[in-house]
Amino acid sequence: MLCVLMLRMCVMTFAESSTSIPQPAPVTPNKGEYDAEYRAKRKLRKQALIELHHDVVERENQKLQGQDKPTNFTIGFRARRLLRNGDVETLPQEFARILKGCEEFIENPNRFPSLRAWCDATNNVQSRRLIAKVLACILPNTDLIGGRVGIPTEAGIRTISYDQLQEDYALRFGEFISPNSFKKAIQHLGHAGYFHSERINVCVDKKGGTVRSAAAFKQFTERFFSDLKVVRYSNICQMIIATRERQKKKGLRFFWVARRLLMEGVQQIFNASTLDDYADTTSTVFSAYQQPQQVPL
Repeated sequence: MLCVLMLRMCVMTFAESSTSIPQPAPVTPNKGEYDAEYRAKRKLRKQALIELHHDVVERENQKLQGQDKPTNFTIGFRARRLLRNGDVETLPQEFARILKGCEEFIENPNRFPSLRAWCDATNNVQSRRLIAKVLACILPNTDLIGGRVGIPTEAGIRTISYDQLQEDYALRFGEFISPNSFKKAIQHLGHAGYFHSERINVCVDKKGGTVRSAAAFKQFTERFFSDLKVVRYSNICQMIIATRERQKKKGLRFFWVARRLLMEGVQQIFNASTLDDYADTTSTVFSAYQQPQQVPL
């Protein structure tokens, strides 16, 4: 009997000591590791959208084949948009001419005079093709009257990130574009006086000095629309104004959302991420604890 009691006391002592063993603190990835993981996730996301593009194009061409029509369905520079759920949306009529103007730049470097004047890169057809495709992804997300690039909502136009625009590139052309290539095209547009952006930096942690960025304000200039020309034609202007009126009837508003709201959104995302980290750290206390096995008597 005495041996049994001593054995039980040993088991209890082992259980108590197992819970008191300090567990190693979770390893926090450094900035380089975090950035590399983030870039890898974004690339996988774009690859999935590229596959979606090809699946949808094949599906639409099969429909045309079943109707004995030419199987020439494309998105590219057409007045269409492929949504992330796989639906194909028809853009307002004015985009047929606007996107055609972008496509013309590939073969005609004089289509955008300021780009030809200020960017030597436009002497290369590959550079012109890159710029044309990037424009085709940005313009469907643009308020054609004010030049603001973003998503209209009832609270105003919300900014859109370059990463989202790169995803639109994958959906529109079924190709991957590297962030550096996209950035290069944006720089060419800026040098020509066509495009302007303003960063929105938010200090989310004053104690640690942590800074995050919201999607920047992005704006096409009057010079761009002058060189684009087509939006100045009376019939195209009427279409753009009619589209605006339809959108207003839906309750959408066409001024920038207050910077304060964008900054608050970044703060909320940071706080949620921080709390998730705390929760993961706390859970290690419980996952590290293991109920000791009963020693057979």
